[in-house]
Amino acid sequence: MKELIFTFDLIINKISKEMKKIIKPIVSGIILIILMILIMLKITMNFQVLLFLGAILFFVAGIINSDEKRNILVSLFAISVFYLGLFIFVVLEELPKLWYFVPIYLISAFIGLLHKQQKIRSYLYFSIVSLLIVFLALKQVPVDLEKSLTQAKHEQLPQFNIYTMSGDTIDSNSLKGKVVILDMFGLWCKPCVQELKELDKIQNIYIDNPEVVFFVINANLGGDTPEKFQSFINNHNYKFNFAYDHKSEIYKLLKLQKLGLPSLLIIDRNHNIRLQHVGYNTGETNFKETIIDVINGLVEESKENL
Repeated sequence: MKELIFTFDLIINKISKEMKKIIKPIVSGIILIILMILIMLKITMNFQVLLFLGAILFFVAGIINSDEKRNILVSLFAISVFYLGLFIFVVLEELPKLWYFVPIYLISAFIGLLHKQQKIRSYLYFSIVSLLIVFLALKQVPVDLEKSLTQAKHEQLPQFNIYTMSGDTIDSNSLKGKVVILDMFGLWCKPCVQELKELDKIQNIYIDNPEVVFFVINANLGGDTPEKFQSFINNHNYKFNFAYDHKSEIYKLLKLQKLGLPSLLIIDRNHNIRLQHVGYNTGETNFKETIIDVINGLVEESKENL
């Protein structure tokens, strides 16, 4: 019996020692996820920037834990499991083409964990990884964001009434013969507000073209009211046709509930939805060019059919 108790105590002590070894990397991982969330909420959601900032934070977390005598893979897991788990289930579910963020972050943390044993090499390795990050951020991230957020379509637009903020009621069928850009919007939605700045630049190109019409429709979500929306309109010098979607009827009719805001649709002269763009990220540097190309294509298409 005494031998059993002694053996049990040894096992408990060994487990306790092993647990103490991973407390520091676990705490580092928790701090890492807090910092990344704060950056995303308070500083930027630009995935070009997040790729680089995340890699730096993972590298630093690795360095902080490189002086401990523990299995390097255990440390890597403890550092990365919290944030990468959240990233995979939240971000990659919506933007699967950004999968390479995961190996980049893991490699950065792994290089940091080598710091004590190979100080100079760890900096050299991270410099090489940084070059790869710069390439991905400038060349690949914008393309992958566009592919993830944009979907070409060819389906009939259902009929609905648009209630403009100026008090008019417009039957969507009356817009046949025009290229219509319809943007579902929310005041509380930061990407919506950011997208509107880019959409305004696009609209200015077609400001004198009566065949291209822009509607920004508040989806009546997140506590928005017509009064709040009117205040926003008054405080900005945008020239869109503004409307309010009472009871979120248009939003639901277009089946956008599961997609979120902003949701932008480009509709051709025959009332077909030709492009759907959901969400917005400032890392999507080709957003303006993509939308302009589609609009121009539909304008030219309609001329050829005349």
